[in-house]
Amino acid sequence: MTSSALREDAPPPARRSLSGSMALKTASDLVSRGVRMLLAVVAARLLGPAGFGDYSYAFAVGFLLGELSDLGLHLFIAREVARDPGAPIGPFVRLKLVVTLAAGAVGLVVGLLAGAGSPRRTLVWLLTAAWLMASFVEMLHQVFRGHQRMEREVLVSVTMAVASFGLGTGALLSGLGALGLAWALVAGHLVALTLALALAAQLLDRRQWSGEGATLPQGFLREAGPLAVVMLASPLYFQIDLLMLGWMSTPQAVGDMSAVQRVIGGAMMLPGVVRAAVFPAFVASRSASARRRLATFTFLGLMASGALMSAAVWWMGGPLVRLVFGPEYASAVLPLQLLTTALVWMVPEFAIGPMLFATGQQRPYAALWAASVLLIAAADVWAVPAHGAAGAAAVKLVVTLGLVAGEVIVLFRVRTHLGVP
Repeated sequence: MTSSALREDAPPPARRSLSGSMALKTASDLVSRGVRMLLAVVAARLLGPAGFGDYSYAFAVGFLLGELSDLGLHLFIAREVARDPGAPIGPFVRLKLVVTLAAGAVGLVVGLLAGAGSPRRTLVWLLTAAWLMASFVEMLHQVFRGHQRMEREVLVSVTMAVASFGLGTGALLSGLGALGLAWALVAGHLVALTLALALAAQLLDRRQWSGEGATLPQGFLREAGPLAVVMLASPLYFQIDLLMLGWMSTPQAVGDMSAVQRVIGGAMMLPGVVRAAVFPAFVASRSASARRRLATFTFLGLMASGALMSAAVWWMGGPLVRLVFGPEYASAVLPLQLLTTALVWMVPEFAIGPMLFATGQQRPYAALWAASVLLIAAADVWAVPAHGAAGAAAVKLVVTLGLVAGEVIVLFRVRTHLGVP
C-alpha cells in the first residue's frame, strides 16, 4: 500500500525501510502498552476504585502537562530531521527546556491546590515529574526516526515500560500504595531518559546539539502559534473526561473512566505505529499524487480497523471489564462501549491529523481542535453531574465525529497540491 504510493518521490523511501520501521514500532508498542496496561490492572485491583481514582486524577494532570510541554516542538523536530538528518536541534532543545520548566511550575501549583491533607498533592508532583521526563524522551524519539534508527526508539520505549512495570508492581505488592507506584514511575522514566540521551549523543555531533549560529526554522513563529494550540488541545481532549469527573463527580466515576482509558490507550497503538512510519514518509514526499494515495489508504485502513475494534468491544465489553479490572468496575462498561465507537473516527485522525501540519493547514487544524475541546468541556458541565462517566463518553463520541469530518474537509480542499513545495 504505502510503497506504491511513494514510488514517484525523489528519492523514494525504500519499502523495506518503511515496513521495517512499522514492524519495529509495532513490536515496541505491543510490549510497552502491554506492560503498562498490566500495571494499570494491578493498580486498579490493589488500590480499589477510590484509590485508583485519586491516582488516575494525578496521572491525568501529569500526563497532560507532559503533553503540553510538547507545544508542537516534536512535530517540528520530526519534520526538520526527516528533511535533513544533520539539521541542528539545539534551538529546539533550549526552547523545550524553557517550556518544561513552565509546565513543572504549573504542576507545582496544581498540587498545592489539592490541599495539604489530600493524597493528590504529592501524587500530582511526582507524576508531573515523571511525564515531563517522558516528554523529553519523546522528543529524542523524533531524532531517532529522522535518522531511521527506529531500533533505538524501541530500546528506550521498552526500557521505560519494563522498568516502570517492575518497580511499580513491586511497590504495589509491598503495600506502598499509590505513592509508591508514583515514585516507581519517576524512577522508570528517569532510567529511560538517561538511556535516550546516551543513544542520541552517539548519533548526533556537537554542532547539532549546540546549534551554534543556528536559529529556529524560518516561519517557526508563524507556524508555532496554531500548532501550539493543537498541542494544548489534543491532550486536553484525551484527559478532560478524567479532569471533569475529578472536579464534578465521585472517585468511583474517575476510577471507571481511568479503566476505560487504559483499554482505549491500548487500541490507539495501531494509529501510533502508522503515524510513526507514515508521517516522515509523507513529509519527505515531493509528489502530490503520492501524498493523496498515502493519506487516502491510511485513513480508510484505520477507519476499518476502528470499526472492527468498536464491534468487538460492544460484543464482549462486559466480560472484558469484569475479567480484567474486576466486578467493582461494572459501571465502566457503557462508557467503554461509547468511547470505542468514537474510535471509528479517532483512530484515523491520530495518523491523518499531523498531515494537516505537513500541508501547511495549521490554522484550520488548530481551530478544529480548540472548538472540539471547548464543546466537550461545555457539554460535560451538564453531562457529568447528570450521567457520570457514561455522559462524558457520549459527549466525546459526538464531538469526535465533527472533529474528524472537519479535518477531512480541510484535506479535501487542498487535495490538488497537499502542501508539496
